Amino acid sequence: MDIEMSIAAMSMSMAQANMQDALAVGMLKKTMESSEASMDMLTDMIDNMPSPDGRGTILNTLA
Repeated sequence: MDIEMSIAAMSMSMAQANMQDALAVGMLKKTMESSEASMDMLTDMIDNMPSPDGRGTILNTLA
């Protein structure tokens, strides 16, 4: 009977570990999407920043 309990405990531990891994991956994905959106907004802001002399933009991010 001990071996059945060990197998059941191992199965529960593995299921819990899989759930924790899935949660960690989901949180990482949300963090990466948020960072990407922030960087896109920053890049757009830099693209639209006028130069001090009025002859173009300060930084060409496409170059």
